[in-house]
Amino acid sequence: MTETLGFQPDEVRRSNHKTVVHQHMDWGVVRAHVVKRTGLLRQETRFAPEQHALLFNLQGDARSGDDYVDGRRVAFTPRRPGSVVFLPAHSEWTGWDEGDARGCYLFVSIDPTFIEQTLGADHVRGLHPAIGFRDGMIEACLHTIVAELKNPDPASIIMAESQAVQMFIQLARLNGSGLEPLKGGLSPFDLNRVVALINARLVNPPNLNELAAEVGVSRRHFFRAFKQSTGMSPFAFVADLRLKRAVDLLRGTDRSATDIALDCGFGSSSHFAVAFKRAFGTAPSEFRRRWRI
Repeated sequence: MTETLGFQPDEVRRSNHKTVVHQHMDWGVVRAHVVKRTGLLRQETRFAPEQHALLFNLQGDARSGDDYVDGRRVAFTPRRPGSVVFLPAHSEWTGWDEGDARGCYLFVSIDPTFIEQTLGADHVRGLHPAIGFRDGMIEACLHTIVAELKNPDPASIIMAESQAVQMFIQLARLNGSGLEPLKGGLSPFDLNRVVALINARLVNPPNLNELAAEVGVSRRHFFRAFKQSTGMSPFAFVADLRLKRAVDLLRGTDRSATDIALDCGFGSSSHFAVAFKRAFGTAPSEFRRRWRI
């Protein structure tokens, strides 16, 4: 394949293969695409992203080939489903590989300024390209983004930002640069203000910028302090609050599951049903029936 720039699937050079973009989403500082390719056995790569980029292999093996990063040859690592490619902004990956004729991958691009402001420029500056590695935490974040593409809702932006931050924290750790230990979480007063803001906007939750501004700290400090105070990322906290509100409405009202889903900020009744069953092991209607017996 021949890739260029920050990623525009329709700008891939035409050849004897077919490229199909299944889903795509632009969350501002984070963009994501699920791309399927057919008719491939041998493919050439030239990929020079303008933003930080991750490619996550969802289907298809690349078994042999040559890889070059910024003009230097690097050892080729077979890329199987689950493998990750990370390229910092303005780096270049070139080469070729041979493998399965069909493939599918997730492409995520992340604004470098957002990451630098959140984690600090020193930690990001030391990150290096990595081709075809495996890491459980990063893979879990990327799987979450794939799932969100299938069921987007107003909370998607804070989800995408949270996953991006967690991935770059892990990349910094893998790179050996580490992160400064946080001296403490949010004060009870500041935490109450943040939770009140989230509760007031559960259908259209505030992003990391807005949450950090509410208590007058940087995104970097807020994200880590919030997680230390609550044990959850902001996105996970929003998801938990939505489910708790849904439980209260199922118990205390006769409103339909669809009305409750929309009132709690879920994109659809099906999205609500999947999230509810994953959390409680039963469908919303069955939960209500059992509660009232």
